[in-house]
Amino acid sequence: MELLKSEIKKAVRLANKVNKCKDATVTAYSISRNKDLPDFYDVTCEICHDYATRAENDVMISVFMPDRRMSFAYAIIDGDYVRLGR
Repeated sequence: MELLKSEIKKAVRLANKVNKCKDATVTAYSISRNKDLPDFYDVTCEICHDYATRAENDVMISVFMPDRRMSFAYAIIDGDYVRLGR
């Protein structure tokens, strides 16, 4: 499975918000199947900004396989769940 461009864009938008930058990039990601929810994959995205600086906060994406448009990005910042509103 590969991430769609729209899913990467969701991760980048959230990464810019939580890391307070404007040029975040997904440089790598790892995928694992959610054992509790078989229709979902959990993706952890490594984020860099300023072309090489590793961001403090990584972003996760929950990919809903039956309808990829329903996938969403989120982050855990200081114990708080953060995601972009619809």
